[in-house]
Amino acid sequence: MMKWLSNRYAYPLVVLAITVSFVLQLAWLNQLFVAQRKQIKVDLEQVVMNAAKMSTYLSVAEGHEGNENFKKFFLSSDWLQFSHAYQNMRFNQVATHLRSDFKGDSTIVDIRLRFANGKSNHKPIQRRITVDDGTTLEKELSLDNVALKRMDSLVHHLLNQAGIAVKADSVVYSYNKETLSSRLSKEDILKAAFTSKQYAYNFIFFRTYQLAVPSLTWAVLYRMRYYILSSCFMLLLTGAVFVFILRLMHNQRLYTQARVSFTSNMTHELKTPVSTVALALESIIENHLEDKPEILRNYLEISRDEIKRLNLMIDKVLNLEQLDNAEARLRSELYDVQHGLQEVVIAMKLQIDNAGATIDLQPISAPCFVYADPVHLTNVFYNLIENAIKYGGKGVNIKLSCTCGPDEVLISFKDSGPGIASIYQNRVFDRYFRVPAITPDTHNIQGSGLGLNYVKNILEKQGGFILLTSEPGEGSNFIIHLPAA
Repeated sequence: MMKWLSNRYAYPLVVLAITVSFVLQLAWLNQLFVAQRKQIKVDLEQVVMNAAKMSTYLSVAEGHEGNENFKKFFLSSDWLQFSHAYQNMRFNQVATHLRSDFKGDSTIVDIRLRFANGKSNHKPIQRRITVDDGTTLEKELSLDNVALKRMDSLVHHLLNQAGIAVKADSVVYSYNKETLSSRLSKEDILKAAFTSKQYAYNFIFFRTYQLAVPSLTWAVLYRMRYYILSSCFMLLLTGAVFVFILRLMHNQRLYTQARVSFTSNMTHELKTPVSTVALALESIIENHLEDKPEILRNYLEISRDEIKRLNLMIDKVLNLEQLDNAEARLRSELYDVQHGLQEVVIAMKLQIDNAGATIDLQPISAPCFVYADPVHLTNVFYNLIENAIKYGGKGVNIKLSCTCGPDEVLISFKDSGPGIASIYQNRVFDRYFRVPAITPDTHNIQGSGLGLNYVKNILEKQGGFILLTSEPGEGSNFIIHLPAA
């Protein structure tokens, strides 16, 4: 039931979980985008307001910079509200009069409003500007242009200070709310993502300044950059975790299948020598072979070989168990690789002859020494030759060669067997793995899938490694690399 559930629903559930996580992150980022957009509008309005207060103060502060009362008044929110209300009294039947003067230790600000009583046949009342004695209108207009540049500079300075990176345009309005200066058309101003209130930037003329920002998208995204990066990281991390879990499940399933296959194969392999020995002993007893020494000797040799094979299989399992539990203690000593290969070939002569195989050992004149555990390294040689005989087919030829360099010893086991496909070459060293059957009777060949895994582990523990080169139909070549003594 669990297998059915995992196979059928694992991938859809993972896709659903990742999709839900992605949608939730998008929803959260969208809410955050809306909130940040509102906040950035508030911040922009505050920037323009602060710039207007400072610009108005600077337009009248010359010579009075040290006057704390003067500064406190013109930089207060009360003055800003008053001036904002004053500048909004802009329709044809209201005229304003503003005059400032500095006398002794006092500053005099004279503000007047004039509007018609009832209907009048006179021309509409226009705003009048009264300046201090000795100051011409042209000079005041020039000062207003200076104040406008100052206002624009203050706005951009405060924007940079607040870390708001936007493409902003300034709009200047006259007394009658007509646009005097702007790169944007009226339609563009109406469509802008943000337009501030109109603020006076000069004490005398009360022309108004407005900030227009066509788009806030990039500015908001820039503010959200760390949130966006963290969301992307979380999504990637979630995806990576799910991929890891799926791979783990897949490998675990393969491992379970391999163990089942291993149990089946190992049971068969263990049963075969036991059955052979039992049959030989039964034949000896029933046929009274004690009177026929030649036949008896033959049966006993068969039993001895089968017992040896059974012992080797048990040793394989025990050796791997020791490696897993870090209990295998390697006793390294100076070891002549070529001599070890010759001993293994002599010991396996009967097995080689029975399989109709031939071994071509190509020795070199100089000895090849390594520091290794003789017992385990001999087992490595035995496993590789046994595999070549077992899977190489009838009449397989095995070439053994050794190359000794200053830093490394290479030992080659090349056979003329059917070869191994490239897709399986990285997995042949995995425990329990056996190359899938090419023909239905391929796995009539007995095997446990433990030998090459044991070879790989032993060589790595002795500072070496093993590589496989093979092409289907052209045999296989297992090359051992060991540090030279």
